[in-house]
Amino acid sequence: MYLIVVKNGPDNSAERVNINAAKDGDRVVLIQDGVFWGLKELATKAEVFALKDDVEARAYSADDVTVPLITYEGFIDIVEDCEKSIG
Repeated sequence: MYLIVVKNGPDNSAERVNINAAKDGDRVVLIQDGVFWGLKELATKAEVFALKDDVEARAYSADDVTVPLITYEGFIDIVEDCEKSIG
């Protein structure tokens, strides 16, 4: 299981490659401007989460994103659970 951390928005082609590479069982965490990916449905089999503080810092809420929000503590739990990370 991989953790893929996405910190740049949808205009970043490298992040698009990372999201497209995610497989079933992987986890994707959207941070910083990466949370903009969560405004639309993502075509991936991986579990996708967005960092709540980064979503709110950009004037969005849980109602605006298509993925579950997590706290920093939840992010740390995911980091600890995943064998390897990309991003």
